[in-house]
Amino acid sequence: MLTDTHANDEEADRMANLRRVFAAVAAEDPQFVLHCGDITDFGDDSGFEAYRASIPAALWDRIRHTPGNHEIRWDVTARERFRRWFGPTSYSFDVGGVHFLALDPTQLLQEPGLFGDDLETIRRDLEGAGAMPSIMFLHYPLSGRNHYVNDADALLRTIEPYPVRGIFAGHIHRNEVDRFNGLTQVAAINTRSGPFYLRVTERADGLARVLVVEQVTLGASDADAPTADLLAEIPLNAGPGETAGPVRAGARIEHDRVALSAIAGPGAVDVSAQLYAQELFGAVGDREWVPLNRTGGSWSGALDATALPPGVHRIRFRAADASGAFWHETVTVERRGRSISMPKWELALGGQIQGALAAFGTTVVAASTAGNVTALRITGAARHVMWERNLGAVHRATAFTTDGSMVIVPSADHTLTALDAARGTTRWRTDLSRPVMSTPAVFNVGGADRVVVAAGDRLFCLDARGAVLWESEVPRLSAGRAGSDGSRVYVGAGDGRGYAYDLNTGAPLWSVLTNTRPDTYRQLIYGPWDDWIEVLPTGAVLFSTVTNAIAVDPVTGAERWRLDGSYIYAPGVALPDGGLLLTTEWGVVDLIDPATGVRLWSAQAVPRAVNAGPVRDVRSGRVWLVGVGGQLTAIDPATGDVTVDRQLFTANTFSTPVIVGRQLIVGAQDGVIRGITV
Repeated sequence: MLTDTHANDEEADRMANLRRVFAAVAAEDPQFVLHCGDITDFGDDSGFEAYRASIPAALWDRIRHTPGNHEIRWDVTARERFRRWFGPTSYSFDVGGVHFLALDPTQLLQEPGLFGDDLETIRRDLEGAGAMPSIMFLHYPLSGRNHYVNDADALLRTIEPYPVRGIFAGHIHRNEVDRFNGLTQVAAINTRSGPFYLRVTERADGLARVLVVEQVTLGASDADAPTADLLAEIPLNAGPGETAGPVRAGARIEHDRVALSAIAGPGAVDVSAQLYAQELFGAVGDREWVPLNRTGGSWSGALDATALPPGVHRIRFRAADASGAFWHETVTVERRGRSISMPKWELALGGQIQGALAAFGTTVVAASTAGNVTALRITGAARHVMWERNLGAVHRATAFTTDGSMVIVPSADHTLTALDAARGTTRWRTDLSRPVMSTPAVFNVGGADRVVVAAGDRLFCLDARGAVLWESEVPRLSAGRAGSDGSRVYVGAGDGRGYAYDLNTGAPLWSVLTNTRPDTYRQLIYGPWDDWIEVLPTGAVLFSTVTNAIAVDPVTGAERWRLDGSYIYAPGVALPDGGLLLTTEWGVVDLIDPATGVRLWSAQAVPRAVNAGPVRDVRSGRVWLVGVGGQLTAIDPATGDVTVDRQLFTANTFSTPVIVGRQLIVGAQDGVIRGITV
């Protein structure tokens, strides 16, 4: 087993290391090899070609791959490239009386993981395996202090009835062994940084079956013998720590405390609890565990709830047995209390809502990765479903035409579709020959609409009837949204540059390099690849990256001003007084003078904001921001004063909401649209 090879044809030393590792693995003549993702640096064909070339021909057909975030984070092919090289991303197979299951919770164009609708597929697969012990492998380690997959707790509940004995993972670039919920998880050191892999062999002790996991480290040269160090043992007959669980837990909020109760397994020697670190996003968290008190067969205690806003929160319980193995369980609890906002309704679309919502008048359109497109009419505190359609998977926002008569829907099935905004019927459908994984922008030019959208490494301009007027290259990729001043169109690209094109012809006019990183991979990740390009009131064009916001001249591309900060993911908000609100991915909101780039005030609003930008309520003047962890915050744009108002949900959100009348409409990764009066 190995992981995090990060193949890159521009890194000769790294590729030489991979060739050494795979030659050593081939010499062991394994039955099969598990690769737990981050195969390449950014999932392009050149990286996959370099990776493939490092593997002996006799070994290739024995490697079982699962994707990592580095394959999927910048993948505008909607997994098509991965499947072309390696086959399916989720699958299972049986070897030697053990069931192996590849899991793929990666999310296209996002960093963290989510199982979502795949949980039922996993359950059916394990049901089919029967009593055979199962081993899962995926990229992200689960549970404990690992907050890389937002619904890992749901996975643990799904697999609880089945004999899942082990998990192999990567991502964290170090060895880490955890025993929880009847299984042993082994997260492995990254092969990127050295000549490492794990050797897994079965040992039979009478009727007991054990997988012995060793880290193999190659010598400094091929003449030096490798070393093998015991890392873990995975019992296949019975999972460690089963006597500490299952845990059946409950929680309720009483004033400023969360009252806790739990019943654990008979072997539990310690039970503790903590608030789920909802503010964490694809990271490690070491929040304190608070021990509970034992009374007979039950455990009880309390957590401090003083800082919790109204809304829904998660409580994590952990029971330990005498060997140090754990059993984890998570429950939700709702805190009631006064807030500016008030949830009114919910509507499940299925899949995940990953793109911003679109609104025109009283009509709101949301779309999901299940391909469900829904239009709602918003009145007062209510909503009415106008129509529903099912198209290809949608990962970015839809867009209205300038007169509101049509909704333009980008789909991973290679199509851009215009739906009648009132009825949902198809007005036109254009095949762009590649997944459409960016947000379309609609501009009115001389009284006629133009639709500009990126698909893969191409930028398309279509007329209001769906005919392609021109297409031009966008080097490497673009997943954001174009901007325009009526004569030129601007887009951020995956080569680290911002580009200007003639809006009428598509002819490239100029480009500006947004960073001076030394290689292709870093120019991509530090560039404006996912930016919603903005034309400022001054006429300047704003390109944003994870390090800067850069305002440039629209005619020449010459830099006017530059502001430090990771502003790429949240669209800006222009205020009536001429100010510009920019939001960093770290949840800091800045009021900017668009003429100079000077910060007028700065405020920490939410812990993290990714692809979900702020929206302004024209009635009250407030600005609302939903953090990636579901926290709703109100901001006074005149002063920068911040009010944490409500914890809306426990899902992640990557969708900028909309405000219609009194309602804030929010979409989240649980596939649910919510209406909240503000």
